[in-house]
Amino acid sequence: MVFIVNQDVKNEFEDLKKLSSMLKSKSEFDVPYPFEKVEEWEKSNRVKIPDMYKSWLLLTSYARIMDGRIELFFPEIGNSDKEDVYIGNIGYGTDDLYFSKNTGAFYSIGDEKEEYEDFLDFLTYVHVTVEDEAEEEYGEEWLKKFESQQ
Repeated sequence: MVFIVNQDVKNEFEDLKKLSSMLKSKSEFDVPYPFEKVEEWEKSNRVKIPDMYKSWLLLTSYARIMDGRIELFFPEIGNSDKEDVYIGNIGYGTDDLYFSKNTGAFYSIGDEKEEYEDFLDFLTYVHVTVEDEAEEEYGEEWLKKFESQQ
């Protein structure tokens, strides 16, 4: 099977890497996860990883953004009857990020449940969070600094 990485996810990934690299807090993006391993995990767990998140995994197997304020990693299933597939955390671990193995919906659970339209919607949230940090560090000049990196 041929799988094509979603271009919107790839663009967001590249922007997040560049933007987070200019921050004082550290971010890391590990090597991509091999497609064969993703397929193997889906077969052995009988769970389809939503295509947008699969695209993300094919770009990086692990992302730790802003000293761990946001982390995204390979899916984990606590037990087979559970609907939630754990894929990350937000707020230094205060909120857990999941996708539903039944519906493919993305959501976080902390004090409240926050639902996202899709994984790209979640990445928009991440992007805005990183932009806010850049503005806090560099003021209104952050955008000029970011654009000069391109």
